Amino acid sequence: MKKSPVELINLVFSSLMVLLTFTGSIVFLFTDLFSDRAFGNKRIVLGIVFLAYAIYRSYRMYTALKKEKEME
Repeated sequence: MKKSPVELINLVFSSLMVLLTFTGSIVFLFTDLFSDRAFGNKRIVLGIVFLAYAIYRSYRMYTALKKEKEME
């Protein structure tokens, strides 16, 4: 079944959000970028929150695609 433009936009937006939040978590956990603004425990907590949100968005996207496949 062909996807509507709204579904495609939603899929692309969800994919970009997962990519951005995962990249943000990598930046905060493993690099010194923005170390002058976020440092210490704040930096680690922010990286973990970004990673958790990326995992959550990935799971939601996976379940939505799985549900759509079952409906076909």
